[in-house]
Amino acid sequence: MISTDHRRTALPVIDSLTAPARAALTSRLDDRLSQRVEALQESTAIGGTGDAADRAGNVEAIIRLEDLDVRIAGLRAQLSAPAAVDSGDDSVQVGSSVGVRFAAGEQPETFLIGLLEQSSGDVDVITPASPLGGALLGARAGDSVAYRAASGATLTVELVTVSG
Repeated sequence: MISTDHRRTALPVIDSLTAPARAALTSRLDDRLSQRVEALQESTAIGGTGDAADRAGNVEAIIRLEDLDVRIAGLRAQLSAPAAVDSGDDSVQVGSSVGVRFAAGEQPETFLIGLLEQSSGDVDVITPASPLGGALLGARAGDSVAYRAASGATLTVELVTVSG
C-alpha cells in the first residue's frame, strides 16, 4: 500500500516492501549518498577566494545538496517500511515485475510496479498511483485489465506474467 505524507517528504510512503523493492531502494539510497558526498565537496568554499563563476558553482552545489538531502530522507523513510507479507497468491503488488501486452499479437513489455525511486534503470516503472498501476494491483497473470488513460479513453491490457 502507498500513501503520501507531505509532512516528512514529497515522496510517497510505502506501507510494505518486497525484497526486490527493498534492494532497489537500497541501491538508490547508496547512489544518492555518493552523490551527496560529491555535492558536499563541491559546495565547500576554498578559502573564500575565486571569481563570481566559482561562487556560482558553489551555490549550485549547495542547492543540489539540499535536494539530495530531501531525496535521501524520503528513501530512508521508504526503507523503514516492514517487509511485505507474501499473500500466497500470484497477484500484482507493489514490487512485482509484470509482463503487460498492450495489443493482441504484440510482445509483452516488462515493468516494475513501484515508485520511480525503486527503478534500477533496466526496467520501466509503473507507479501504483497511476491509472494503469492502480488497475494492475491485485490482478493475476491471464487477466485483462481496463484503465482510463490521460486522454480519457478506456484502454485494456493483458497481464501476461507476474513475479516478485
